[in-house]
Order: sequence, then structure tokens, then C-alpha cells
Amino acid sequence: MFRHRVLPEATVTIDEVTTTPGGPAGYSVEELARKVGMSPRNIRAHQARRLLPPPVRRGRAALYDDSHVRRLDAILALQRQGFNLVSIEAMLGVRASDEAPDGLTAMLQRLAADRPALAHALTRHGVIGRTTDGTVRTVRPRPLRAALDLHRVRVGTVPALQTLSEVLDSLRPVADELVAAVTARLLTLAPELVRGGARSSWADLDRETLLLTQGVVNVLTEAFRLAVENQSEAHVAELLENHLDTDVCLEDSTVIDNG
Repeated sequence: MFRHRVLPEATVTIDEVTTTPGGPAGYSVEELARKVGMSPRNIRAHQARRLLPPPVRRGRAALYDDSHVRRLDAILALQRQGFNLVSIEAMLGVRASDEAPDGLTAMLQRLAADRPALAHALTRHGVIGRTTDGTVRTVRPRPLRAALDLHRVRVGTVPALQTLSEVLDSLRPVADELVAAVTARLLTLAPELVRGGARSSWADLDRETLLLTQGVVNVLTEAFRLAVENQSEAHVAELLENHLDTDVCLEDSTVIDNG
């Protein structure tokens, strides 16, 4: 079905990404960008996502310090280990966790203890995260609940979550291509997005970027949902029938509820 790739456990800890006061020297955004090897645009994007604290204002200057350097170095290290920004937000405490029932929290704790590679994969995709005390928490409840709902057709917790992880692995490069293609197409069809005459500051550009990002997410999510629904209606029943054991017999009078 899917090929599951297990990455090594993260070597960056929460303690390493906690911001602490920096040295006396200050950096402009351009100097900070050169120091960490990141574009000023990406630095501002991290600020907009609250992954990076705002600079210190000294008169008209916005200055960054060594704590910003350490935070950006940690973000880059986590990205090199395969974590996406949603996962990093959870690990840094930026993204609030979902209030999960005690039973679900206990199940996730057992999963992390018994299947650490699977828990790591789900963390890498931003489905679950960890608090500073090591407690596993829900970050993206919708995909997690969708997988766990498969218990209604007698699919166990581990196979369901393994399938979710493998699907996310398979979709990641596809999502990269689709996001790039859809965004490029929007910029071609709506050139006013590039001109942006109403923008007056970097904050306006950051806000517009976040709105466009959410718009692309919404379009792709609903389009993919529709495509999957259409294909599932045509194929799931046929695939299930083909895989039934030959000695399983359904009587003609059996009523099958397709939901």
C-alpha cells in the first residue's frame, strides 16, 4: 500500500529551543538573516506565526539579539529532521493543544511508550505533540479522530494510526507540488496579488500572505475531499468484496447498511 519511512528520533529538545536573553549586540533583520542563513522574508513569516518573538524596538530601529539566533537555529534544525512548521509550533508551545478526553490522552501516552516510531511520525506531521513535561497531546484532532473512528469497522488503534501516518507520508510531496502549482496559478490569474497597491508595510504583506495561505489550504482541502469522496463511492465496496475470505458467506436476506 504505502511505504512508511521512519526517521530517527528528534535530537533537539524543548530546553534547547527555549528563548533566553541574548547578548548586548543587536542585529537588523538583514544582519540576522545573514547570520542564520535565512531570508528576511522567512524571518518575518516566523514572527507572523509566533514562532519567533518580535524584535526589540530602539527608537526607529528593530533589533534582534542572540536569543533570536538560537530560536531560528533550533527551527532550522527541527526542519532538517523532517518536522513541518505545524509540528514545530506544537513543540515550541506556540500552537495550543486540543482539549482531549482523558482516555484519548492516556491512549496517546501508551502509544508513545509502546510505538515510539509511530508516535514520532505523527509528531513530525503535526498530528500530536509533547508538552515540556513529556506529556503527549493532541495538536490536530480532526485527522486523529478520523483514524480512530475506524474502530467502528473493527480496525484497531495501531493499524488505524499507522495508516494515517503512511497516508501523510505519501501525500507530503503531492501537497508540495499542488500548493506550488495552485499558488502560481492564482498569481497568474489574479495579478493584483503581486501588485498589492494597498500594502503599506511588511505587516500588511504578512497578513495578506497568511490570508492567501489559508485560502489555498481551504480550496485544496475541499477539492481533495470531493475527489476522494467520489472515488471512494466507486471503489471501496468493490475492493472490500474482492478481499473477503472465500468461506465468508452473506445470506441473500442480509441487509447491509452503507450509511
